[in-house]
Amino acid sequence: TDKAGRTTLVKHLANRSHQRRHEKFMTKEEWEIRAAEYKTEADAAFRCGNFEIAIAKYSNALELDPQNHLLLSNRSAANLKASNKSKALADAKACIAANPSFAKGFSRLGAAQQSLGRWKDAKESYEHVIKKLDPENTAAKKGIADCEEKLMAEEKLLEEAQQKQKEKSGTGDDLLDDFFSEVETVATKKQEEAKEAEKAPTMISDQKKGLGTAQEQIERLLTTNYKWKNLNPFYVMDISHMSNEDDIGRRYKALSLLLHPDKCRNNKSIDESRAKLAYDEVQRAKKQIDDEDKVRHVRGLIEQGMKIGKQHWQKNQKQSVCNESLEDIQEKEVQRIFAQIEFKRREVEKRERQYEQRERKQEEDELEKERQERRFNKNWREETRVDKRIGNWRDFQKKEKKKKT
Repeated sequence: TDKAGRTTLVKHLANRSHQRRHEKFMTKEEWEIRAAEYKTEADAAFRCGNFEIAIAKYSNALELDPQNHLLLSNRSAANLKASNKSKALADAKACIAANPSFAKGFSRLGAAQQSLGRWKDAKESYEHVIKKLDPENTAAKKGIADCEEKLMAEEKLLEEAQQKQKEKSGTGDDLLDDFFSEVETVATKKQEEAKEAEKAPTMISDQKKGLGTAQEQIERLLTTNYKWKNLNPFYVMDISHMSNEDDIGRRYKALSLLLHPDKCRNNKSIDESRAKLAYDEVQRAKKQIDDEDKVRHVRGLIEQGMKIGKQHWQKNQKQSVCNESLEDIQEKEVQRIFAQIEFKRREVEKRERQYEQRERKQEEDELEKERQERRFNKNWREETRVDKRIGNWRDFQKKEKKKKT
């Protein structure tokens, strides 16, 4: 059956060039009729399981009607059946671009995303169908349930991996301890001058004095595991997360003046490259604080960490095992929350890179498959012409013999 399907596909490709030349001279009505014919043939091939033939026929119809969302939807389904996942995704995206109100188009998109393991994206596509297009769509509801199940399974696998790493390390801490072990043993101590400056900031000069020297700030901002500690922009700014906009602005200006590369360039005791890194950390933190949505999220995380830290401190107080102050425990828990979120973000990015690599590999395989089909088709046509020439020559020889006799 596969051999028969391939033979049919080769014959179709062999006749296609002639059909294209003829279609150039067709009227609009003739084009529409021809496109409908191609669709009917493609639908029949799809129902019979001849997905490659169906894809070819849908492609022929789309050459005549490129923005037909029904053709794009059907070709997406055929590509998915033929395991052309990336092509199925591209067709689904083209389908909803052609008709954003077509519910089945978003279902096709969700199915293609599911096939690529993009469960979160697929869930969003199905939810778009339910929320905005067809609240009773059965396929979309089932798709949402399947995606939620997969997402929960992934979350469970991640938790199990973290637990295994935790048990393997023998430290009683989670996977983040590999990156953030210092948090458990070293409590960051605030300078008294910085605390006083935070309580009563009136001028930028006062802020600057309270921050200490440029070298002290560079060491604070570039300490061990600083990439993890500096995830909290208020830690970078060395200011309370409840500070108002004016206080934050003054602190930012003071830190910028203190760490600006031009200010540190002539100071031989300061490493200019490290000063530049510390300055960049301040700029990144200020940009994050300036974003209303991000800073609201950041403040929520800090409040959550402080709440957890207070619970731990109270528990230790009852058990008389408290060796750290409330502030130190809270600060440690805040840093831990930021580190956990960043770790999960990196895991998501890692999975997305793996998906992209698989997609590229699939596309390369598909391109190679198409090249092989073109070479096969070319060789087939050449062999056909050779056989025809030999046949013509033999016929000519037979006629010559008849004439002589």
